[in-house]
Amino acid sequence: MDMYPWRKIEDPAADYDELAKELAFCAKAAMTNHKQREERLNEKAKQLLRRRGEVRRDPAATHFEKVVINKACRIAMKESLREHRKSKLLSTAVQRKSLKRCRRELTDYSAVTTCLKDKDGTPKKARTDIERIVTEFYTNLYRSTTDVPRRPSPTEEKPPNILVSEVRNAIQSLKKGTTPGPDGITADLLRVGGYTMHKLLADHFTSYLKAGVIPKQWKCSRTVLIFKKGGKEEIENYRPIALLSIPYKVFTKIILNRLEGTLDAYQPTEQAGFRKGFCCMDHIHTIIQLIERRREYTMPLILIFVDYGKASNSVEPNAVLNALIHAGVDPAYVNILEQCNIGTTTTIQLFDKKLHIPIEKSVRQGDTISPKLFTSALQYAMSRLNWDDKGLMIDGKKLSNLRFADDIVLISDNRLEMNQLLNELNEAGKAIGLEMNMKKTQMMANQWCDDGEVQLDGITLKKVDSYVYLGREVNMTNELKGEIGRRRKAAWAAMDTIRETTSQIKDRNLRAHLFDSTVLPALCYATETWTDNKNISISMRTIHRALERCLLGTNRWKQWKSGLTSEDLRKESKIKDPIQHMASAKHRWAGHVLRRTDDRWSTRTTLWTPLNVKRPLGRPFTRWSDTFSRSFRQKERNWMRAARDRRVWSECGPH
Repeated sequence: MDMYPWRKIEDPAADYDELAKELAFCAKAAMTNHKQREERLNEKAKQLLRRRGEVRRDPAATHFEKVVINKACRIAMKESLREHRKSKLLSTAVQRKSLKRCRRELTDYSAVTTCLKDKDGTPKKARTDIERIVTEFYTNLYRSTTDVPRRPSPTEEKPPNILVSEVRNAIQSLKKGTTPGPDGITADLLRVGGYTMHKLLADHFTSYLKAGVIPKQWKCSRTVLIFKKGGKEEIENYRPIALLSIPYKVFTKIILNRLEGTLDAYQPTEQAGFRKGFCCMDHIHTIIQLIERRREYTMPLILIFVDYGKASNSVEPNAVLNALIHAGVDPAYVNILEQCNIGTTTTIQLFDKKLHIPIEKSVRQGDTISPKLFTSALQYAMSRLNWDDKGLMIDGKKLSNLRFADDIVLISDNRLEMNQLLNELNEAGKAIGLEMNMKKTQMMANQWCDDGEVQLDGITLKKVDSYVYLGREVNMTNELKGEIGRRRKAAWAAMDTIRETTSQIKDRNLRAHLFDSTVLPALCYATETWTDNKNISISMRTIHRALERCLLGTNRWKQWKSGLTSEDLRKESKIKDPIQHMASAKHRWAGHVLRRTDDRWSTRTTLWTPLNVKRPLGRPFTRWSDTFSRSFRQKERNWMRAARDRRVWSECGPH
């Protein structure tokens, strides 16, 4: 790259064409020692294949000989491919690389869409009909339906040049092995280019930023349809994955790094999605604490879980740009992001023909800055709602909603106010192009809530006893039986992904590491928010023991026949104890919650005690904090005071 005569052209499209050609030339020149593809067939299978060729060419060969050699070849190839797969998975596990990526690389076929249902539900199997259905569906999905006036931008100032260090950091943040976009430039190519590559891209990116124009090639993407779940004949059950240009993703990552502080400051504490220092556990913990307090003090509580249909694909670009101006983003960056999100197209190739889909709305799927753009547009819409006096009073501050990206929970203590909140949110969402999914928008209320219905556009919301929120089942009694069942299913699903590999690993430490890094997190997800009692511990330990026996290739009958105890199996497996893991995670999480100083709702609800309300006589229900209260009562100390000191809290935790 140092010896190549790089040049720049004023026109961004022609300049990027030249840049792509130059990078492809340098990449081809550098590929002197191209790694040969690893052989999948062993020598025995190859010999049988050669023998089959000889038999086929032999005019004297009988039909029986041909049948025998064909069957022998099939068996040998099947065994060879199985051994190759086992070998690759084992080597990947030994090197502690991604088993998921390894399995994807070992897949030697791709599913072909053979049937899709038309609008009237008629199955269509002809390729032309399938392509027509896909084209119509995604053209309608990305067609603009809401007119959002564009706010005038303030006076634009020249942005600073893009630095080499910014390009280097953006490239280093790219995932390895990502699929390239339409231009064919890979992340690995940019990663190995070194300083010369970083300086080259910084110069080109600076010229695009100063001119306020991006190459037209960046406006095109390639979309792959991935089946999710449900019927394969329903086009709605496919997730579109957009493959964008890798240099474009580096460019927008640099823009994101510059704007991240401004966009995060624009968000309220109610929004926890795609923000540094926030996670799903914040809102799960807040909801659980609300349910716990309202139940203990017999106070009414209504929760509505709002679901938007294809939210990121529905938001209007002008709403995003207006939000950026409202957030105080430099107009130069607003204009360049307008170039990135308006006038874009994508292609979908199911068979031989490329289907061209114009995109009139949505943030670009797969772009690193898109989540921030969406949450900014949502905050812009909700900032116009006058909800300061709505919701529940929590230590002098009203809580009316919680958001994790487009997953919104509305909170109130009476149906009249909740009806108002829901309808106002619906109108605010419609103003930026969002539509609520009435089938998945559901209501949950406790037994002290007033009778009545909550309606949206004349449709009564469905009332449910439980709801899976951010991967954790919640209900108004904080009952964990259903959630333990879900953890069991998730743990066994995770076990199925590593069973093929663990069955051939002899190193006990490596096998335990694979189990503890894959199955244990699935089993113990969100247990930091659980209450503690003996029955929960027994249930979780029982599930974990069954998984442990599967890991060791035994069962309860073999264990009993061999006279082995559970402690003997634990010495053999060397995996972590789930109860101790859960206790450590909960202790660590409690310290995080109590030490925070940003006034977020997870901390406020943990410290909250309702004022001027007496709880009923009798023993209260088990609280989340009882674990720490019992432990510190014996030491005559206050657990909340200890949790605020990181050193003291770590010393008194479970070991």
